[in-house]
Amino acid sequence: MFRLSWAIALSFTIAVLAGILIVTRDLSISNDIFKDGVAQAKIVDDTTDQALDGAQQLPPADQALHEGLPQVVGVLDSLARADQTLGSLGDHLQSLGDALKSADAPLGGIIDAGQSATDQANAAAAPAAEIVNTLSAADTKVQALGPLLDQSLVLSQTIDSKLRIALTLPKVGN
Repeated sequence: MFRLSWAIALSFTIAVLAGILIVTRDLSISNDIFKDGVAQAKIVDDTTDQALDGAQQLPPADQALHEGLPQVVGVLDSLARADQTLGSLGDHLQSLGDALKSADAPLGGIIDAGQSATDQANAAAAPAAEIVNTLSAADTKVQALGPLLDQSLVLSQTIDSKLRIALTLPKVGN
């Protein structure tokens, strides 16, 4: 019973460690995706800032129509690049969401397995303490029995030697 509970606790511990390794790997992938998303967001921010600067620098309405057309094209190009960057960021955020969703179920299983292993280890503590007490009592009895067995051995050797002497002596009487 004691070995079985320890084997179960050990197997759950191994399962927990394997789950932690899987979650750590998924978190590393998620971290890389998140860092890429932050870089993409900075690009979007810079591109949007450029677009806003371009829009604020348009000349008055009459001159803007004739002289500002290249700037408008530049703003539209910046917005197109911002749109592409936002699309890429959306894809990366979707990948991050998928990675987090896939890490959720194994993490729940790991937590459940850890709780079960803890419960079993706690349940095994009382029988283990009783076994320790029993073995301690048995050790005390063996410590007390050892000198008595040594004394019995000496007495049996003495009786054996006296019987051998008695067998060699001639019989007296009948």
